[in-house]
Amino acid sequence: MGSTGAFIDTGGFREYKWSEAGIKHGIKILRKKTVGNERQSLPPFSNTPGTAYLLLNPDGSFKQFRQYGENRKAEFDIDYGKHGNEVSLHIHQYKNGHKKPTIIASKTKGIIDHSLYNKYKKILIGIKL
Repeated sequence: MGSTGAFIDTGGFREYKWSEAGIKHGIKILRKKTVGNERQSLPPFSNTPGTAYLLLNPDGSFKQFRQYGENRKAEFDIDYGKHGNEVSLHIHQYKNGHKKPTIIASKTKGIIDHSLYNKYKKILIGIKL
């Protein structure tokens, strides 16, 4: 279990941490119940192998998409927010517990990786480049 305390060994999320807030394009939208000073990020593990979850900002715009593998661990994220010195749409690939960002699109650079952008653009609600 990660430091977020979001996953329990029996195969589910702790009820007090997450709730399903709907479905968009076949992907479950999760909402963290306890926000406070916690960083808003999807859980490190999923309930279901090979699934994906979506996290939206309070205004309904895109914040994060996370794809999970058959082992229920995160495979990659697509995030929209400040990374480095500018706001960008970027992907984090997970390798051996570490993640490395790759910019997909930014205001100054435009759309950099068309394949990733085109594959997931339907869930990129409210992205402004």
